[in-house]
Amino acid sequence: MSETEGFFACPICKSKLANFSCESCKICFPKKVVPSFICREMYPSEQSYEDAMRVIDFWGNGWKKRLKESDHGFVYDLDTKELEAYADHELAWCHSNKSLMGLEFPAQKISGLSVLNIGCGCGTEAVILARAGALCLAMDITEPAANATDLLLRKMGGGFGMQGDARFIPLQSESVDIVYSSGVLHHSSDIPKSISEIHRVLKPGGVAYIMLYATWSITFLQEKFWHRAGEAAWNTEGRKNPCTTTYSVHECKNLFSEFEIISISQRNASLKNLYKIGRYMPTCFDKYLDGLGANLNIVVKKSNNS
Repeated sequence: MSETEGFFACPICKSKLANFSCESCKICFPKKVVPSFICREMYPSEQSYEDAMRVIDFWGNGWKKRLKESDHGFVYDLDTKELEAYADHELAWCHSNKSLMGLEFPAQKISGLSVLNIGCGCGTEAVILARAGALCLAMDITEPAANATDLLLRKMGGGFGMQGDARFIPLQSESVDIVYSSGVLHHSSDIPKSISEIHRVLKPGGVAYIMLYATWSITFLQEKFWHRAGEAAWNTEGRKNPCTTTYSVHECKNLFSEFEIISISQRNASLKNLYKIGRYMPTCFDKYLDGLGANLNIVVKKSNNS
């Protein structure tokens, strides 16, 4: 059995797979560049399946566009040593910008651990995880992002990519040490199910590091007031983002009630985010505005007795 296949389980019944096939559900999951664990049988109705396909279409086409842009495209031509330097540079950026990866995540202490990266996107965070010595299981609901991240991880020798839905994680129960997901799960139409799945795949004592969008923030209060749609950079040929939900700290505590909550921190506020006038605003006061930041950085732990 390959290193890859040893982690996988049927996203429907959670039984172990043999050659990417589930004997119980009579389903064979295709493996192109990476294995794909998206199938009609996962969804309880035709409508929910169509909703999932809209999500995949929106973000998949968004990633096809973004992966060709100058800030992403160059990465896939880097060799291993250059990727290591790129990972170091990106981690330093995360520290300076108060991101989940830079502040809450213990990148210096994950060597030898398995990390599920939900919503791996272009692979930047996955490369940081691999550089830190972790085995990164990089999952994205879109094929282009999963393929792109798999390419980087194979060069780094620190993991692999897969296509999957966070509501149906295709991994065995209690199989990973850490779950990391930043800026992704708030796009799920059933985030409680996604969080329940995170709890299932974590080993007892495992920790999840999650970033969700904050309702009470400069960014999202403006979007509600001005009726402005977010994620516009991802729009392609008239496609609009199917789902984004924001959360309060209280709502996050309820969402993660299965876990021990270690911390919930609101970050990433800037007067530069003010609509129309932001470009003229100074940044010297931003350090006092974390309580109005767009990001809720959440750290939770699965009980050792779970």
